[in-house]
Amino acid sequence: GSSVTLGVRPANGGVALVMTTHMNRVLSFNEANRTITVEPGLLGPAYENYLRRAPRYFGAGHAYTGGHFPQSFEFSTIGGWIATLGSGQQSSYYGDVDDLVVALEMVTPVGTIATADYPAAATGPKIVDILKGSEGAFGVLTAATLKIFRSCPENTRRFAYLMPDWPAAVQAARDIAQGQFGMPSMLRISDAEETEAALHAYGLDLPWLEKLLRLRGLKPMQRCLLLGQTDGEKQFAANAARQSRRICRRSGGLWLSGYPVARWAHGRFSDPYMRDDLYDLGILIDTLETSVTWDRLENVHAGVRSFIKTRPNTMCLTHASHFYPQGTNLYFIFIMPMTGEEEYRSFQSGIIECILATGGSLSHHH
Repeated sequence: GSSVTLGVRPANGGVALVMTTHMNRVLSFNEANRTITVEPGLLGPAYENYLRRAPRYFGAGHAYTGGHFPQSFEFSTIGGWIATLGSGQQSSYYGDVDDLVVALEMVTPVGTIATADYPAAATGPKIVDILKGSEGAFGVLTAATLKIFRSCPENTRRFAYLMPDWPAAVQAARDIAQGQFGMPSMLRISDAEETEAALHAYGLDLPWLEKLLRLRGLKPMQRCLLLGQTDGEKQFAANAARQSRRICRRSGGLWLSGYPVARWAHGRFSDPYMRDDLYDLGILIDTLETSVTWDRLENVHAGVRSFIKTRPNTMCLTHASHFYPQGTNLYFIFIMPMTGEEEYRSFQSGIIECILATGGSLSHHH
């Protein structure tokens, strides 16, 4: 029920099934295979609670995590994640839902489809890949087997850098993603306009700090924020953080400690609540996102921002937050005065057309 793209609205009739009421059980837990099988109505917080307390609930030897934390985490379900092929804030390390699903069971009009939980198979096209992301078009998901991971919060390492400009931030992120030393669980770069908003939100727009940043050549509306966090085994997390820091320094970044990451994480799940308050003030905020290859990133970023900024009195905050060796995503947040539904829909369609025309995909994770 947390869709931001009208995905749960049966526009042409039909029904919407609420799975959370009765289909919210853990069906099995397999520590040897590092998997868990659950019903699709299990909400994110309950799912993570079971895993973090696996010794208590399942007699496991360790605490675990699902590694999936979308911004809708509080109100979204396992089934919702799978039906929409979502990504969480730590997907660069743990993987998108596409990577996390091992097997599925789905009831369809012609019978039940149940895929096996083998780690790999070479028996032709994978049926499970067809079921993932199918948005309910093929049937009703009734069970899902997912990968789980050891929970090691004591090994978390956080770092933040202020990069000289957007190209430097992109280069640093690409070097990290292609470094082959292991990915940070969370990596995020903000363009210049989003960076200024973030510095203000994190309480870093202090006069003495601004003077220091300018002396370092980090000018407003040029400088870009890079946030990172590593998780996992102790030596792995330490090495990934160390290598990431080396790359950021080499690209001209100024170290800001891990404080901005802590501030970002603190507001991660509460920020969406501001939307309703802004609506009350006549201000509309919405988002569109796309996946892009590295060689087309600058073209998409510049082209889409240029289109959005043609609309008067419109802010455009942009970041990349999911990284792969071959590319990343661009997430455009636009904030503007409300002018009516038809005008907004026309504007939104224009952004989508611009994304496609400049080389982006139709979506990344919603």
